[in-house]
Amino acid sequence: MAAGLAVERLLYYLPALGHYEGMARRRISISTAIRQRVPRGARVLVAVSGGRDSMVLLHAMLAERRLLKLEVEVSHIDHGLRTDSARDAEFVSEMCKVWNVPCHVRRLPEKPEGENTEAWGRTLRYRHFAQILSERNLDLLVTAHTANDVAETLLMRLLANKELNTIEEEDPVRRCVRPLLDISREHIDQYVEEHALSYREDSSNADCSFVRNRIRQRVLPLLIEAFDPSMVWILAEQAQSIAQDCEALQNLAHEVASRIGPFREGDPQWVRGLREALHGLDHAVRWRVVQYLWTPVLGFTVGRGKALAIVEIISGEGGKLSLNSSIALVCDKYGVRLEPC
Repeated sequence: MAAGLAVERLLYYLPALGHYEGMARRRISISTAIRQRVPRGARVLVAVSGGRDSMVLLHAMLAERRLLKLEVEVSHIDHGLRTDSARDAEFVSEMCKVWNVPCHVRRLPEKPEGENTEAWGRTLRYRHFAQILSERNLDLLVTAHTANDVAETLLMRLLANKELNTIEEEDPVRRCVRPLLDISREHIDQYVEEHALSYREDSSNADCSFVRNRIRQRVLPLLIEAFDPSMVWILAEQAQSIAQDCEALQNLAHEVASRIGPFREGDPQWVRGLREALHGLDHAVRWRVVQYLWTPVLGFTVGRGKALAIVEIISGEGGKLSLNSSIALVCDKYGVRLEPC
């Protein structure tokens, strides 16, 4: 029953499936993707876990190294979550020796109790990548995210009722490029077979206590079998369209927020200007304006729910809203201010 409801909810967001017939036939090759998306002459750090996707990325990057005049180095992050994770690090290090590539292995500290494993690992990974980029004076981080990752991420966020953010091809803040977003795991498998590549299989990929693994092992195969073999491409295309729509809304919200100016605590005139600016804006733009204004002040992202609550308080008669366990926002005749909870 739950799976059926999930599928119904997903299809509400999808256009007619027939529009996507034959999409896979126009996908580019792995080598072409790298030539198109990795800048010529760049000094790059390739994130390599040792799994199929990242070993294919590294092999293909090295194959294009001379043509693109690339300098390539490797980073492997040992999360220490599995008893055999050190073997992954050894494997990547050995392959880098064989392929004559500098390799930087970092092991993460023990995960704090109560932390979300995926979020914790992602945060520390990118922190280490940034350190290595700086230490080695490298230009770009290159990761092996594929079309399947994009599809899985969209499903994860949709079914968890979260904002439909997606994996972007370029991430300027992290100085990251993801050249394989138009490459499916089917093409990855073909490349592995064609080049007889060795790789490490992460045993935790079979652990369905992780949301992404449940999506990968259960939901996506169901959609492929029951609805369309091209479901990965359908979802990836939809993720791209959603990202473009969200970017347009973000740009509009940024323009409005720039006219209002930075948050001024306890200034009734600033609040009146904000109230006037929000009046008449579309719902989707309003909360993004609030997000732009308060996120830099708070040091954490104000999500849709909290942003809409702030809009309601400011547009109404005022009130108090807890933003997290330690900070509350208060709006009254004296303006808006932040107080400890």
